[in-house]
Amino acid sequence: MTGRDWVTVTEHWCLTEDRSRVVRETDPEARFLHWSPGTVVSREEAERLGAVKREPAPEPEQKKAAPAVNKARLPGHNKGR
Repeated sequence: MTGRDWVTVTEHWCLTEDRSRVVRETDPEARFLHWSPGTVVSREEAERLGAVKREPAPEPEQKKAAPAVNKARLPGHNKGR
């Protein structure tokens, strides 16, 4: 089991009637047992079905802007004005 994050289930989780998400077995919407304690599932599946909250994606690092290149051929004080 490598390559993805895995989660070990600690309680009974059941699918809802439409099988779109999981709820705890005590929830009135619980219809079909899906996971029992000790089951190892991928974090991706647990997030998709609502058993685990999604971790916020890390914000991309802000790249510092490179200092502007001085394109003047002569220094500014030597323009001869």
